[in-house]
Amino acid sequence: MNNQNAYWIWLQETIGCGSRKISNILSNFTFAEDFYRASLEEKLMCGCFSQKDINKLKNTSLDNARRTINRCKECEIDIITIGDVAYPKRLMEIDSPPAVIYIKGNKEVLGEEFSVAMVGTRTATPYGTRSAFKFAYDLAKNDAVIISGGALGIDTFSHRGALQADGKTVCVLGCGIEYRYLRENDELKKQMIRKGAVISEYPPDARASRYTFPQRNRIISGLSKGVLIIEAGSKSGSLITASLALEQGRDVFAVPGDISSSVSFGTNELIKDGAKAVTSAEDIIKFYKGDYKDDKIERRKTKRTAAPKKEQTFEQFDIIFDNSFDRVKAESFYSAKYNTEKVSLTSKIPAVKKTKSKLKTVKSEKREHKEKIESPIEKISEEEFNDLSENSQKVLLAFDNDVMHVDRIVEKSGLPINIVHSVLTQLEMYDYIEQLEGRNYKIRRSPNGDG
Repeated sequence: MNNQNAYWIWLQETIGCGSRKISNILSNFTFAEDFYRASLEEKLMCGCFSQKDINKLKNTSLDNARRTINRCKECEIDIITIGDVAYPKRLMEIDSPPAVIYIKGNKEVLGEEFSVAMVGTRTATPYGTRSAFKFAYDLAKNDAVIISGGALGIDTFSHRGALQADGKTVCVLGCGIEYRYLRENDELKKQMIRKGAVISEYPPDARASRYTFPQRNRIISGLSKGVLIIEAGSKSGSLITASLALEQGRDVFAVPGDISSSVSFGTNELIKDGAKAVTSAEDIIKFYKGDYKDDKIERRKTKRTAAPKKEQTFEQFDIIFDNSFDRVKAESFYSAKYNTEKVSLTSKIPAVKKTKSKLKTVKSEKREHKEKIESPIEKISEEEFNDLSENSQKVLLAFDNDVMHVDRIVEKSGLPINIVHSVLTQLEMYDYIEQLEGRNYKIRRSPNGDG
């Protein structure tokens, strides 16, 4: 690792994450080590320190910084400082750039030109989650890097959409990378590290707090070319990201929502205040057409013209995911219905006409097909079970019958119903369980090999 890292980490620890004083210091000192070794009088010439800052500058040693470096080595976390060539140029443009970024994954993805941030409420509606998934999927198919915060709701489905398109996504955390924030998303986090990156300005084990999430929002918007807001209430943290994006000179897009829905008040207000209303990824792609030297977007469009694909409609996404976003069942369904080899969501999916009767027929056929599936319960290995989050383990162990109602799962697991619903969605996505009618769930893969 760079021998300057300890000084940059010391600087960020001393001055504080998200502080605008970092920029002030950098206008007077080229390297963090120069600032560290300067006399107190020379430091005070920056003209931005309080008495509390002065005390910390006097009393903070490099010991914590060195411990952080060792911890990063243990966890295979890379350190990028503001003095590195790999530091994202876009972040240099904001008022309070992080002095240090901790990263797991592909460092190069932070420098991609076509990056779109996608944020929204944690309590998303089915309309919001479908929108997030479809926008991210289509944008990633057109070489956009999807940036979000890894939270439940809109963030999660934005990351998932990008991954399903075999694209790149960056998760900006409001805590340390090794801190067990949202254990339900542990598997998603691993996928993001493989396909993109998980980053934070906080040391590996730093806890989340009420202050860290607003601070990280400036990085989400700062890394992006534009910010897309999907479902945000009137006091949503996503509106902070939109405000920061405007301050940073980023473009702001918003998906129009139901005027009677509380989670759409914020997005609809953004549109009234001048944010660009978008209803498809194509709107954003057209907005940036010709912005890049290699014109990746135009080349993608040319390829689609040469070998046209039918667009996936919202009806298709309803059928594919049935509001639970189950890729495995979707592929089985389409394979059986169209007598094809196993279908992938990245391949062509037969079009569905936008008629209620057709949609009703297809959904009915899906249910009939699902009822015919008779599969033995597969036993999962102890290693695989241990890799699951604690809540996922509790839900799987709650199954004392092959099929259980969600209320019974809540009772047996001892978890709140909102957590159970979140975990069930995760487990269904990875084919551990299958959702049946009447809020019943069938276990498909069990640590015991039976329900």
